Amino acid sequence: MPNQSDRTENGSEIKLHVDALSVALDAVSDRWSLHIVRALALGSHRYTELVRALGTPRDVLAGRLRRLTEEGIVRAVSETPGGRPRGYELTDKGHDLGQVILVLKRWGDRYGAEDLPRRTIVHVPCGQPFVAEVRCEQCGREVATGELQSPKEA
Repeated sequence: MPNQSDRTENGSEIKLHVDALSVALDAVSDRWSLHIVRALALGSHRYTELVRALGTPRDVLAGRLRRLTEEGIVRAVSETPGGRPRGYELTDKGHDLGQVILVLKRWGDRYGAEDLPRRTIVHVPCGQPFVAEVRCEQCGREVATGELQSPKEA
């Protein structure tokens, strides 16, 4: 796990706290993983569609798909007689990660350059444009990071 330790500028080691959040960040910390999850969530499933949608070098895409499969985020579907997948799909774990991408989309829409195109995502059951919000499960209010804290461990 890359997140377990780090080094300062003078080379001394810093031990970082390893928790579920740091492990989750490590699972998708490379350049392409979240892009792959995004492409799968938006309907690209075949390997060639993913190459086209992402512009990823084939060897990099193959490696990332292998890693995402090992992490249980993606699964290969309907293998060919030669054992190669015909396509890929998100697992339940991958669909849950897709919710994180929706929150990142909101952030990108808000803070991205004015001339960047914005993609509208429609909530199919109601037919309206969807904008992700982070809400407290207990009180239902929208949450800002300044309102959160992690209690000190005993």
